[in-house]
Amino acid sequence: MSVDAIIALIIFVIVYYLIISEKIHRSIAVVLGAFILTFFGVFEDPDYLFKNYVDFDTIFLLIGMMLLVSTIKSVGFFEYVAFWIIKFSKNSLLKIFLLINFFVALFSAFIDNVTTVMIFIPITLAIADAANIDPTFFVLSEVFSSNIGGTATLIGDPPNILIGNAARLTFNDFILNTAFPTIITLLIVLIIFLIKYKKFLSNKIEFNFNELSISKKNLIKSFILLSVVILLFVLQEKLQIHSSIIAFGMGFVSILVIDPKNLEKHFAEIEWSTIFFFIGLFIITGALEDTGILKQVALVLSENFGNSPRLFGLGLIVMSFFVSGFFDNIPFTATMIPVIKMLPSINSSFSNLMPYWWALSLGVCYGGNFTPIGASANIVAITMLVKYSKKNVSFKDFFKFSVIPSLVSLIISIVYIEIRYF
Repeated sequence: MSVDAIIALIIFVIVYYLIISEKIHRSIAVVLGAFILTFFGVFEDPDYLFKNYVDFDTIFLLIGMMLLVSTIKSVGFFEYVAFWIIKFSKNSLLKIFLLINFFVALFSAFIDNVTTVMIFIPITLAIADAANIDPTFFVLSEVFSSNIGGTATLIGDPPNILIGNAARLTFNDFILNTAFPTIITLLIVLIIFLIKYKKFLSNKIEFNFNELSISKKNLIKSFILLSVVILLFVLQEKLQIHSSIIAFGMGFVSILVIDPKNLEKHFAEIEWSTIFFFIGLFIITGALEDTGILKQVALVLSENFGNSPRLFGLGLIVMSFFVSGFFDNIPFTATMIPVIKMLPSINSSFSNLMPYWWALSLGVCYGGNFTPIGASANIVAITMLVKYSKKNVSFKDFFKFSVIPSLVSLIISIVYIEIRYF
């Protein structure tokens, strides 16, 4: 292992310790970690660093959606939607829980997970505020539904797009191979939540809404803007437009259409600490890829299980799950793709690579639920929860919530791959 690789690994371990222990703010930890890596020259080419490792598509997507959410939130749109969800659910927390999680999973199958949680979390917080209850359980359950739902389709999660492009898989291929385990996993995970929080969900709650004085004109504008954004996300592949361009552009369009005189107010709503956290995290993860550490992880898998198709499939799911729980799943997916492609040259038994593409997809997507930084949606949801409801979720709190349902999802994916493909 090179000196640069050792430095990258040490910095990663220290930063992760600081995030888990919460001794300093996570954004400070990752940004300083990224600074140290660049200061010691771990990256040979700084230009290459920003072009290949910092995912500006995610950064601008976040900024754009934060502006959009801030704008339509300011006119009471989310309170209006919350009111009708409560009315439709007849004041039942259980029905609200099932309804919201169903739609979160459905939306996540067709639009970016981050976008989905940024749409639904404000609605959830408005409902919790009206019921005077702690929204933490609802928000964390929606994170699970979002990450699981995104596994179902080619466009539901970025790793699936990488896998689809590399293996030339179609939208229908994903529907036929990952949609079924996704539905089963979602149902079982929701049942686990229902059993664990049965007492909480069965409580009789009185919802108290202040009189909704919402401008009908602004309400219609908000609905149209949100509908256009969702439609553009669904069609982005055909339109060949990056999600970041859609979100960033529509964020400013929303301000222009609804509240052009308060631009600075909406700029203040941008969670800059989250933006810098992502930038730092991308750089630190990029260092692990640039110095070959992620490649070594992939090689360990192929060297130890490369002679057995069944064991390799099992090892691939397990490793993908745990690595994606602690690292950004996009670079790991990109690292594993050439490893899977070279399998036929290692052993003729690997003539059919399809099982391994699906194993990789399920592993990296489900692994995002394991820790609070396992997926972008987790970070955004927790940030919104802290900002708008003042409810803090520590690394330990999230892990206590996630460990059982996430491990159950891992088991389901293993059983599915074993029964269907081996």
